[in-house]
Amino acid sequence: MLEALGKTQQTLLKALFVNKKGLTIEALARFLAITPPAVRQHITALDGLGYLEKDQAPSTGGRPGQFYSLSARGRALFPKQYSFFSDILLRAILAEKGPEGLKDWLGKLGQDVAGSFTERLARLSARDRVMETVSIMNTMAYDASAVEEAGSDEFPAIEAVNCVYHDLAAQHPQVCQFDLALLSGLTGAQVTHEKCIQLGDNVCRFCFKK
Repeated sequence: MLEALGKTQQTLLKALFVNKKGLTIEALARFLAITPPAVRQHITALDGLGYLEKDQAPSTGGRPGQFYSLSARGRALFPKQYSFFSDILLRAILAEKGPEGLKDWLGKLGQDVAGSFTERLARLSARDRVMETVSIMNTMAYDASAVEEAGSDEFPAIEAVNCVYHDLAAQHPQVCQFDLALLSGLTGAQVTHEKCIQLGDNVCRFCFKK
């Protein structure tokens, strides 16, 4: 979250959010009223977090300079109304189809999303599909990891510490059906939702069987 960063870094990111094409170190130094070396220190920290992209500024006859802009991860720090829009959409489907209809619709959506990864997963073993599913989940910000059970021949479980639909799932429990259908489609296995952040657990834990 943007609020977790220091005030100067927040201001720097806001400057880049307004200046979509990016700014140079010198321009940021003038804007922030700090020295260029101080800007570089903040740039290094923010770049390490994946919030920035760098490129060469267009030449104006002299030597082109380095400039920085927000990456997709950096832009995601700024508030958007996806949850608000998604809530309206889910309420409309709920009104039309009822609770079970909404659950079925979300399950179909999860299967469709899983289907988009068919080629990526096609040649993997069942265990490797679970491991690759962790990577796919992390591109969706689940912050997931595989958990091996000691002495078990079953597939590793997957634990996610970030409920990416937390607010929506609180209002619409059927949203969890999307996760179950997505993971079933990705792994080709039966999925059990053993722990759930919405129910007070620290993680969402998914276990798999053939």
